[in-house]
Amino acid sequence: MWNFIFPFIYITIFFLALSGLNKPQPEFSEDPIRLAIIADEQQEATDLAGFLENFGQEGLDQQESGKTVGTKQENLYLRFTFSDPKTAKELLEEQKIQAIIRADDPTVIEEYNDLSNLKAGLLSQFLETYESVRKTTVAISERYLSGDYEFEQSQADLEAVHQEAIDLFAADSTETESSTSSVLIFFFSAIAYIAFYPINAGVSTLEEINANQSTLGLRNSTAPISKTKMFFALFVPRWIIHCLFTLLIYLYVNLLGINLGHNYLQISLLLILCTTCSVLIGTAIGALFSFSQGLKVGISVALPLTLGFASGMMHNGMPRIISQYIPWFSKINPIGIVSNGLYILYSDPTLNRFYQQIIMLSIITFIAFILTIIGLRRNSYESL
Repeated sequence: MWNFIFPFIYITIFFLALSGLNKPQPEFSEDPIRLAIIADEQQEATDLAGFLENFGQEGLDQQESGKTVGTKQENLYLRFTFSDPKTAKELLEEQKIQAIIRADDPTVIEEYNDLSNLKAGLLSQFLETYESVRKTTVAISERYLSGDYEFEQSQADLEAVHQEAIDLFAADSTETESSTSSVLIFFFSAIAYIAFYPINAGVSTLEEINANQSTLGLRNSTAPISKTKMFFALFVPRWIIHCLFTLLIYLYVNLLGINLGHNYLQISLLLILCTTCSVLIGTAIGALFSFSQGLKVGISVALPLTLGFASGMMHNGMPRIISQYIPWFSKINPIGIVSNGLYILYSDPTLNRFYQQIIMLSIITFIAFILTIIGLRRNSYESL
């Protein structure tokens, strides 16, 4: 019963905590983040300003902004000015700015004041994205100078990284009504976590089949049918119930007013595949390992939490860290795959990258199914 109650409670609490933040544009257009950029080298400051102009304007107030850049007023997240360290500190003390950014290697927030959690998180995401673009630029330049990388391909890769950064905060899109805010990315991870939550359903399925895991399993093992047939007889109804429940959660999320985009069919397919993967991973754990029931329950709770954490459910910068230091884990994380798939559906009018996520998740699901069958058949008997 808890498997069906918890997701509603979790999504509701998540919504109440972040509901005021999932559409931040009005707040920022009225009170954008005010920054002072300092740097030892002018080129570093100029490069950072060129990137930030995609999301804001130079000048700490509208009268001071003497030029118009390609950022619309409703998509104005920040205002910035160039300064020296001493003047920047005075501006910060006088509360004319909210943060001092040092354009260096790496670019960092040197000092800040009166910066809300939302603004601090969004500013950090801007700078993390800029660092990604900057490092890509440096790497491409080094490869080009060494002669082992084609310039045309390098330029295309750089433009792709830069455009992905811009698209993340774009106000207008032909396919979406609003931008992909950093808060919405938390919702993507949370919904992926809920879709992956019913691992325990798969674990309990195997407990009812294997004689050495429960008294019910011992009784069922005396039935004159193969364990494989019994597995499908127990698995299919639970799988259908949990898939329908996942769709119900998706409907509930829409009723709360959380806009995940208009690709309803693709989103439903992705969430159902995630739930299928979750249940089959649970059956694989139950079939391959004869742990105690308490330990299996612990694993079925800890595994989704760990994968959700790695996908950005608690910190939206975590996927970038995992991708940098443990890239293989990032590629096989089911919750991360689903979260990325939801983001792609929301922000990308094409479906090419989405289908890549579907293929990867399908491969993981198929492997879990094969491991389940191997675990079932490795016992000394197939039927009685």
